[in-house]
Amino acid sequence: MKEKIETFSISQVSQMTGVSKNKIREWHAKGFLPGVQSISVGSRLHRRFSEDEIAMIRMINDYQKQGYTLGAAVNKANQKDGGAA
Repeated sequence: MKEKIETFSISQVSQMTGVSKNKIREWHAKGFLPGVQSISVGSRLHRRFSEDEIAMIRMINDYQKQGYTLGAAVNKANQKDGGAA
């Protein structure tokens, strides 16, 4: 039996991380969050985030607060995460 992985909506992730929904959407659109799932609900697509993506969002945000550019923050987060993303 396949283990069900809990996922979270963009609103939940925004509340959990303090990162705005628009910023999360931007990072996903730029390809910095490749593991995010998209599910179809009617004619709309909804993003669903796992704990791994939430951890990545937190790391990127923390590095940006330290003054890193978005690209550098993503690179640092990927190094810390073992390059999983």
